[in-house]
Amino acid sequence: MQPNLLRIEKITQYIFLKSKIGKADLAFVFGTRHPEAVKRAVEIYKRKLVPLILITGGLNRVTGKIEAYEMAGKMIKLGVKKKDILLEDKSTNTLENVLFSKKTIEERIGFDNISTILVVVKHHHSRRALMTLKKHFPGTIKFLPVTYKICGFAKDDWFRKEEGRKKILGEVEKIKRYLKKGDIGQFDS
Repeated sequence: MQPNLLRIEKITQYIFLKSKIGKADLAFVFGTRHPEAVKRAVEIYKRKLVPLILITGGLNRVTGKIEAYEMAGKMIKLGVKKKDILLEDKSTNTLENVLFSKKTIEERIGFDNISTILVVVKHHHSRRALMTLKKHFPGTIKFLPVTYKICGFAKDDWFRKEEGRKKILGEVEKIKRYLKKGDIGQFDS
């Protein structure tokens, strides 16, 4: 079932964050099997917008491989220096990505050394991902989304495709549920 036009507009404006690429202290890359995340992270690294890339992601249910290792290997082949990559390899969901990476950042860099983070994330997952980071990372950090498209739909047509409706309406429900649980916080884009 397709949502009505007013609801579509509100959902679209809420869920899809616009990329805001700029200089940052770190790129935070949410783990995935999709190659677009690697491409976006390598792009911002090669443009010298970030000196470090943190890749987060444990065992992928589809591939059976550790996302962080797979993505790091691809980034190294594309020219990212191994010393410029930090890994978090235990997480299995967005909240764990953030909580486990928080420990990695505290131990390896220190939050006192970070003011801005570029967040490399799927276009339809961007709002919830940044809401999770905002809730659990120090309030002094600025988050800039660096989004990429997958699943064959975009901001302008998600409601016309079954996969788009499933993903986007699923995000709306997850945001409601996780706000209620206290796992995520509000994020003003």
